Amino acid sequence: MYTKDKHNRVTLRLNDDQFQFVKANADLLDVSPSEFLRMVVNATMATSKAASSKFKEVFGRENDEGNSDNIV
Repeated sequence: MYTKDKHNRVTLRLNDDQFQFVKANADLLDVSPSEFLRMVVNATMATSKAASSKFKEVFGRENDEGNSDNIV
């Protein structure tokens, strides 16, 4: 297993239902449970970044992106 870029370790306890979910999905994708959980973390990170960006667009302060045509 390639681990050169993986320096942090997490120990995680799951109940039976959670473990079966992880194991079943890992088997479906033909990856290890660890790789499946990395995929879930990466997808969540991407979603969070996109949501954060969208949130700033929608709820940013009015003066954050002003230009010379917006004379107050």
